[in-house]
Amino acid sequence: MRVSQTRAEKLGEMLAWTKSGVLAAMGLVASGILGAKLSEAQATGVYEIDAKASRVQIHVYRTGALSGLGDDHQIQLTRFSGAASREEGEPWQVHVVGEAASFVVLDPNLSDSARREVQETMLGASQLDVSRYPRVDIKSRSVAPGEAAGSLLLQADLTLHGVTRAVEFPFAWTQSERRMSVHGKKQLYLRDFGIQPIRKFFGTLQVRNGFEVVYDLQLARRD
Repeated sequence: MRVSQTRAEKLGEMLAWTKSGVLAAMGLVASGILGAKLSEAQATGVYEIDAKASRVQIHVYRTGALSGLGDDHQIQLTRFSGAASREEGEPWQVHVVGEAASFVVLDPNLSDSARREVQETMLGASQLDVSRYPRVDIKSRSVAPGEAAGSLLLQADLTLHGVTRAVEFPFAWTQSERRMSVHGKKQLYLRDFGIQPIRKFFGTLQVRNGFEVVYDLQLARRD
C-alpha cells in the first residue's frame, strides 16, 4: 500500500513538473513574439506626422435630465505637427504640438449659426481660452508594451489649457521602411485640465466631464 502511494506521489510530481515546463515554454514563446513585435518598432530615424493624411478628433458628450435637448459635439484639431524619432541604442522620443485655436466644431446636425456659437464658446475664456493658452503639447516619457498584441503605451506629459498631466496613450501601430501608422483613443477629463464643464438650466443640461480623443496618425520617414 505504501509503495502504491509513493508511486502516485511521484506521478503527481512528474505531472506538476510537466505542467510547469509547458507553462514556462509558453511564456518563453510569448516573450519571443513580444520581443519580435517590439523590435519591429526599433528602426532608427525620424518619422514626421503627415498632417494632411492624419486625423485627431474629440468627442464631447452631454448629460443631465434635459440631455435630450442638447447635442453631443464632434470636434477636430486641424493644425498640428510632430515627430517620433529614435537613435541607435536610445528609446523613442515623441513630440506633438497642436494649435488650440484650430479646434473646429463639426456637428453636422447643427445650423451654421449654432455651430459658430458652440465654437466661440469652446475657444473662449470660459473653456479653452486659446488667447492665453494657444498650444496643446505632448512630450513623451517612455514607450512600453500594451496589453493587446501589436499595441504600445505612450507615456507622456500632455499640456492643455496651461495644465500639464501625465497621460498614457494606448495605440496600435504598423510600420514599413518609410511609413508608420498609429491609431487609438483615450478618455480624458476636462476638470483635470482646469476646465469646468458647461452647465445650463441648473445642471439639468450639461457637458460631461469625460471626453474622448480619437487619433489616427500617418508618419513619413524624413531623409
